[in-house]
Amino acid sequence: MIEDTKIVYICSIHEKEKDYHIMSPCRALCRHCKKKKVNGYENPDHVSNPFGYLYLFPSLCDPCAETLQKCKWCVYEKK
Repeated sequence: MIEDTKIVYICSIHEKEKDYHIMSPCRALCRHCKKKKVNGYENPDHVSNPFGYLYLFPSLCDPCAETLQKCKWCVYEKK
């Protein structure tokens, strides 16, 4: 397991995601900066699947969430 970073911006709707742990480093694209910097988090609702583990990926990477002061788990659309 990868050491978790401090999650600063998280909305009340996604409060439960605060307890998820990072399981996969930087596998998804950030919807703001378009860089592959979004970590995969554990999925407590995961079921067996022949294709591998299904990680949960937030919309924003940690640096963009901090810069924009937005919840990284909320759906983000760049304007």
